[in-house]
Amino acid sequence: MANYLRCVTQGFFLIALLLAWPAAAQRSFDTDILADTFGFDADTKKSVALVDLHQGCPARDCIPSIDDPQYVAAADATHVADDDVVLALSWNGEHRAYPARILDHHEIVNDVIGGTPLAITWCPLCGSAVGVKREVAGQVTEFGVSGVLYESNLVFYDRATETLWDQVGAKGIVGPLTDTPLELVPITMTRWSRWKDAHPDTLVLSTDTGFDEDYSKDHYAKYREEDILFMPVSASSDAVHAKTVIYGFEVDGKSVAFTENFLEQHPQHEYRIGEGSYTVSIADDGAVRMADNQSGTTHIPVRLFWFSWFTFHPDTDLVK
Repeated sequence: MANYLRCVTQGFFLIALLLAWPAAAQRSFDTDILADTFGFDADTKKSVALVDLHQGCPARDCIPSIDDPQYVAAADATHVADDDVVLALSWNGEHRAYPARILDHHEIVNDVIGGTPLAITWCPLCGSAVGVKREVAGQVTEFGVSGVLYESNLVFYDRATETLWDQVGAKGIVGPLTDTPLELVPITMTRWSRWKDAHPDTLVLSTDTGFDEDYSKDHYAKYREEDILFMPVSASSDAVHAKTVIYGFEVDGKSVAFTENFLEQHPQHEYRIGEGSYTVSIADDGAVRMADNQSGTTHIPVRLFWFSWFTFHPDTDLVK
C-alpha cells in the first residue's frame, strides 16, 4: 500500500508540474535519481553524458508503469470515445488498443501479446509511441520510468540490469547495456473509431489499472498547442509547429519525416531516397508504413512530434 500511495502521489506531482510549466523545468529535487538511485557516476559506461539527462520528477518510477494490464472487449470500452487517440498493436494474430489518456499517467505497459513479452511505451512530451520486446541480455524483464529525460524524451530502465534506454532510439544509453539496441515491434497511433472498425475483435486497456487516477481528462492538451517545451533540447527547427505530428523513417542511412496531415492527404505517396523508390502508405486501421518498391522490404516509422524527431535527426528531410 505504501508503494501504491507513493506512486500515485508522485504521478499527481508530475502532472502538477506540467500544469505549472515552464517553471517546472527549473525545479530541483532532494534525490538525485542518477547518482542516489542508480549509482551512476563519471566511470559508468555511457553514450550520453549524465549532465544531458534532466530529472523530471522526485524519484524513479514517479510515473508507475502498468505491469498487470487488464482489458475489455471493444464493445465494452465505454471509457474510450471514437475520437480518442489510441496506441495500437497487431501481433501474432492478436489486436490491442491502449488509450493515450491512460498512458499519459503511466507511459509504459509491460504486456504479453501473442505469447511474446512486449512493452508499449509512450512519451506524452514528445508524442512518441514505441513498442519493444522485453528481452535484454537473454532474459525477460520489465521496464519502468527512470524519472529522467533525454532531449525531453522518455528514458526508461529495465529492472534486470538497470540500464537506461532512450525511447526514440530504442537503445541503451547509460549502464551495462549501453549501445545495445532493443528489438522494435510496430505501434500504430490512430483514432479509436478507425482501429475499432478495422479490428472489431481488439482488446482495449481498461481503467482498472490498480491506481486511483482520473483518466477522463487530457492534461497535455495545452502543451500540444504551444511551441514551448517542458525540457531543453539541443537542436530545434521552425519548419513547422514544434508539436506537429510526423512519421519519421530511417532508411539506408538517411532520415525523412512526413507530417500526418500530408499523409492523410496522400495515403499512397511515392518517395525517392538516392536511387531507391519507396511507397509510404496509411492502412485502413491507421498504420503507416514505407515499402521498398524493388525488394518489398517494409520499414516501420516512429510517430512523434516534429521537434523531437528533428532533435534526434537534424539532417532529416521533411515532407509536409
